[in-house]
Amino acid sequence: MSHEISLIANNLSCIRGERALFSALNFEVHPGQCLHVIGANGSGKSSLLRIVCGIRQPDTGDVQWSRSSINANADYLCHSAFIGHSDALKGEFTAIENLRWYQRLDSQADETQLDDLLAKMGILHCADVPAAQLSFGQRRRLAFARLLLRPYNLWILDEPFTGIDADGRAIIEQLCVEHLRGGKMIVMTHHRSLNEGPLRDYHSELRLN
Repeated sequence: MSHEISLIANNLSCIRGERALFSALNFEVHPGQCLHVIGANGSGKSSLLRIVCGIRQPDTGDVQWSRSSINANADYLCHSAFIGHSDALKGEFTAIENLRWYQRLDSQADETQLDDLLAKMGILHCADVPAAQLSFGQRRRLAFARLLLRPYNLWILDEPFTGIDADGRAIIEQLCVEHLRGGKMIVMTHHRSLNEGPLRDYHSELRLN
């Protein structure tokens, strides 16, 4: 029997040293939904995202993709993408060379016009600038352009709006809305409420204490 793709967390706990960052955590994310993880610094937001990515194992519980554990689901890495505090760009490559390199590396990447992606992110004028010379906000935009090379079902975003200007935030918010309208999913951390922006109709909030 077929079922929709979904992300389900069951009874997650994460312990750092002798302190439990969170415990008995349960949530579900379905197509068209954004899970907004909010909490104070040190509450475990980034640790939770690392668990969702499969980088870190929870101390209890598991995360499932399409009703099977992400640790036993080879398709999960093909369907999910993570943007964290590190942008994973090659500093010596220009902006467009970074996209071209990732496009060639990923056999399932879209055969798209790279100039169009840079223009969509508002950094076409940076196409021939080495990534190491870009500002933090420009590098952030370039990281999102890389995300668009492939139609991932799940975006996992750690503080995606940090260090960018208002125009950059508006672009990224619109990308997220388009992603969700396309029946895809997002799990993101952000220290502020999303209730006033374009994501207000798509998100549910998970608060870590």
